[in-house]
Amino acid sequence: MLLDEERRDFKRLSTVTPMNVTRLSSGEVLAAELFDLSASGCAFLTDLPIEPDEALEILIPSPHERLDPLRRAAHVVRVTDEARVRRVAVQFLSDPA
Repeated sequence: MLLDEERRDFKRLSTVTPMNVTRLSSGEVLAAELFDLSASGCAFLTDLPIEPDEALEILIPSPHERLDPLRRAAHVVRVTDEARVRRVAVQFLSDPA
């Protein structure tokens, strides 16, 4: 479902799909669950600690073998602790080369 809010520059896609997050500082790969995606960033859920301003690489697998996965460098702009998970919002740093 696409959401269009006045304060956003890009439309958002609300979805639920598995994804991987790599900490650029250590190379540690974390499993997470994507729930929101736009051209400028995404939001996901994880039960592992992630800090604001942390540098990450986001990898979202493609639902179709003929399409490449989405891979972007990103930085954490917000972390919200909830009952058993953290809601993490990231901004993509650049388009792929």
